[in-house]
Amino acid sequence: MKYLFWLFAFINIGLFGYFNRDVVLPKPAPTQQAEISPEKIKVLSQQQIDALSKKEQIVAEVKPLPVADVCFEWSVFSDANLANAQGELGKLSLQATIKEQPVLESKRFWVYRPPFKTTAEALKRAAEYKAQGITDVFVVQEPKWKNAISFGIFSDEQLAIHLQKELQAKGIKNVEKSLRNQGKSYSSLLLKNLTENEVAEIKKLKPNFPAAELKEVSCNAT
Repeated sequence: MKYLFWLFAFINIGLFGYFNRDVVLPKPAPTQQAEISPEKIKVLSQQQIDALSKKEQIVAEVKPLPVADVCFEWSVFSDANLANAQGELGKLSLQATIKEQPVLESKRFWVYRPPFKTTAEALKRAAEYKAQGITDVFVVQEPKWKNAISFGIFSDEQLAIHLQKELQAKGIKNVEKSLRNQGKSYSSLLLKNLTENEVAEIKKLKPNFPAAELKEVSCNAT
């Protein structure tokens, strides 16, 4: 009987606790929700939205990304102008690896108009050539050939001959073709992780280095 008494006592206590758990157990702390203040909500105008977009664009322009998985070879350079090319890259805060080129691979055939007496005259004539539909034209600024007009440089002599005849057929006089590289030692400059802006800046140096071409190459080959 004694055991039955305590058994019923425990059962009654358990039932009391179950049906009165809201009273016995502590209530969870109420979750505080953020209050919404309608007076603090601000509707942006289209002009303000456009301004935010411009700010994001400026940030993207300030931090240009390198061209992914692409390397560049700037070639060819003789011993005489290699140092000058490296100096120009230094001004752009760029460093390049020097690669020696075999003599046969470094041959370049140049189609050009010999130098004019003044830069103004050369620029005027170059504009006339462009008006005729000749797009690959620039005035050379390299000291030895300053104010000459370049029409193209080729590793294949037959392509140079073809261009020379084509220009002569258009009535352009004094178009000459010659072997641009006369020495025995030539080099290329290999560059990695260039941004699109840096590629554009190197291409602007073309008048100073007419025989040099910037081209994409395999990074594994560098």
